[in-house]
Amino acid sequence: MFAWATPEYLLDYMTLDEVFFYYQKGLEFEQTKGRFVVNELGKALSGKDDTKNKPDKPDNKPNKKAFYKYYGDKIERPGGD
Repeated sequence: MFAWATPEYLLDYMTLDEVFFYYQKGLEFEQTKGRFVVNELGKALSGKDDTKNKPDKPDNKPNKKAFYKYYGDKIERPGGD
């Protein structure tokens, strides 16, 4: 999984429990990565337009009325009351 993780290094510097834990987590990561790759490949090969299933982008403008409703009395301005 990593270049530094040779079997000799793992056996010399890690306990047996740590070695099993390392390989278990690495195997889980590779399986998850494989699922993502297969899923994306399936989407690409299906030829369907996936853009209609995506939610619209949220409006990034701040809602000033709601902000001042909740935090207006807590805002301290320099030079103010």
